[in-house]
Amino acid sequence: MLEIKTINYQGKRVFEKLVMTADFKRAPKFFTEDEACFLFITEGSFQFRTPTNLLSYSKNEAMLAKCGNYFLEDISINEVDNKLAAIGAFFYPEMVKEFFETDLSIKHFNKNFDVIKVNIEPLMKSFIDSIDFLLDNQAIVDDNIIVNKLKELLIILSKSENSNSINDFVASLFVPYEYNFNEIIQKNLFANLSLPDLAMLCNCSLSTFKRKFVEHYKESPTKYITHKKLEKATQLLQIKSMPIADIAYDCGFETVSHFNKTFKKEFNKTPSEFRLSQ
Repeated sequence: MLEIKTINYQGKRVFEKLVMTADFKRAPKFFTEDEACFLFITEGSFQFRTPTNLLSYSKNEAMLAKCGNYFLEDISINEVDNKLAAIGAFFYPEMVKEFFETDLSIKHFNKNFDVIKVNIEPLMKSFIDSIDFLLDNQAIVDDNIIVNKLKELLIILSKSENSNSINDFVASLFVPYEYNFNEIIQKNLFANLSLPDLAMLCNCSLSTFKRKFVEHYKESPTKYITHKKLEKATQLLQIKSMPIADIAYDCGFETVSHFNKTFKKEFNKTPSEFRLSQ
C-alpha cells in the first residue's frame, strides 16, 4: 500500500482513498462482511470476482457491491505512475438506518444484483471530486459533513439505479444476493481458484465446502474439477492452431508444466502427443 487516507464516523471508516502497487494476483475484498461498498477507480484497472461472475473495472469507472464474498484479481497498474488508485465509500446497516429511519429488515424489495457498474454522470463525478477534496483536507471535516455526504451518495445511487424510493434502495443494499451452490461451482470451474478460495465464494468453511461438494457431485472437489479441466482441454486440443500454453490457462491450470503433468497422468500422453494422435 503506497497511500491510504480515511475519514471515519462513529469509529468506522466511511470514505477512503487507496493508492497501491499491483504485487498480488488475487486478494479478498477489502471491506467486511456486513457492509456495502461504492468504489470509483482513479488510476489503473482490476477484475472483481463474485461467486458467479468476473467483472472488469478501469479508470473513471465505478462499482457498487452488496455485502458478500468477493476477490480482486488481475490488477493492471497505471504505466506512467505505476499504481492503482481508488476512492471508496462504505455503508453499514445500523448507520444507514439512522440516516433514513428505514426498516432494514424489509424483504419484499431485493434488487437482483450482487455487484454492479455504476453510471458516472456529471452529478456523481462532482460528488467524487468533493470527497477527494475532503480526504485531502480533513481539517475541515466534521460529523455533519460526513453524514450529509453519505446521505448525498445514497440518494444519487438510488436515482442512478431507478429505485422506487431511497428506503427501497437502502434496504436492498443489505439483503445478500442468494447464490446457488452448483451455479458457483460451474461458473468457476476454469478460474484457477484454490479450494479455500472456492469455499470462501460459497460462504463456507473448507470442511463444510468439501462435504457439501461431495453431496452434490458424489466425488471430491479436486477430482471433479480436475476431470472437468482435462475434459475441456481434450476439446481445445482439437483446435490445431491453438497454442498449448493458451489451452492450459483457458482450462484454469496455474502453469503449462502443471497442465502437462496432470494431462499425462490421466491420459498417459502429453497434450502435444495427444494432439498428434487425433
